[in-house]
Amino acid sequence: MKKNTGGEGKKRVLILSATAGAGHVRAGNALTETAYALSLPLDIQHEDILNFTFPLFKKLYNDLYFALVNTSPDLWGYLYKHTESSGKTKQKSPFIKLFDHFNYKKYLRVLEELRPDAILCTHFLPYQAIADDIVKSIWKIPFFVVTTDYDVHTLWINPAVHHYYVATEEAAWTVHSHGIPENQITVTGIPVMPQFITPSSRTLLRNKFQLSANQFTIMILSGGYGVGVIDKLVISISEFLAKYARRRFQLLVVCGKNQPLYEKLKRLSFPTNITPRFFQFISYVDELMDCADVLISKSGGLTVSEAVAKHLPMVIFDPIPGQEAHNADYLTENGAAWRAANVPNLNFKLMQLIEHPELLKKMEQAERRIARPEAAKHILEDLILRLP
Repeated sequence: MKKNTGGEGKKRVLILSATAGAGHVRAGNALTETAYALSLPLDIQHEDILNFTFPLFKKLYNDLYFALVNTSPDLWGYLYKHTESSGKTKQKSPFIKLFDHFNYKKYLRVLEELRPDAILCTHFLPYQAIADDIVKSIWKIPFFVVTTDYDVHTLWINPAVHHYYVATEEAAWTVHSHGIPENQITVTGIPVMPQFITPSSRTLLRNKFQLSANQFTIMILSGGYGVGVIDKLVISISEFLAKYARRRFQLLVVCGKNQPLYEKLKRLSFPTNITPRFFQFISYVDELMDCADVLISKSGGLTVSEAVAKHLPMVIFDPIPGQEAHNADYLTENGAAWRAANVPNLNFKLMQLIEHPELLKKMEQAERRIARPEAAKHILEDLILRLP
């Protein structure tokens, strides 16, 4: 990898994410695209830290995460809670230190080669892995952290971090409770791509996708990797909507990278009052959000931040215990979303929203109140001011 020399007068910033869930990478992409869109005096480079580790480690790190959240979410929730702690960050065991020494040798060489003015992390691994090196007096590169959920797990906290950018005042409180000074924490929101900020015409976009301008439209988002029981959910919702025989509905289902799910849904038959549309992994989720009246989804930090930026009411279904459950709590406490405990409960909530549209308006108003759509801009502008 070539050394990044940067443009004249520009600060060199290395953004580091990790492909354990799509949200960390999307946050890094949002920061990168925002820097370009605003022509900020930054020379940005975005990398996945796992590319600088042992190939087997990268595979296991990804595979274990998806295996846990897909097949054993309760176990993931237990591990999330069990590894949470109050007070100072726990010390690594000698074995972990030895493993990290070899696993991250390439990573340290890359940092020495690039010599950025700052490292901006959207995952905790880039700094937790080499925390012992960062605190040495000879270390010159400051680490800045962008958290990607509405609360902050202990794994994100490390005294080696120069500054934290967090989603909410509550998240800032959590970070401060671990001994981090308040002047090292800034509340900015979670960064989203520029297209989620730009207002769009629902009429024009529904016309673009050949959708009716007036029919109630439900969007179901399974996430970038098609996580969840979306096929059963779609069938249940369709059977429920069929009861409104005199009313027509549109169903937009994003399957992500789950090709079997996409093929299965394409083969299903639907009631005559429902027009279904299925999408695979797409780059225009923002446009579909503008077409929808309500979103049904899990509560990943990036997904819900994008929906809030679009002022799209949400019904959160089947959140993963841990970070997604915390996100769901924050949104429901602020009136920006409803949470469905199970499929019958989800259908009841849809009935309420269909028959009482003023409830959707209340959620939209709540989202406008808590939205921080320009988080990426504020993070990058603040970062520039903190660099010498």
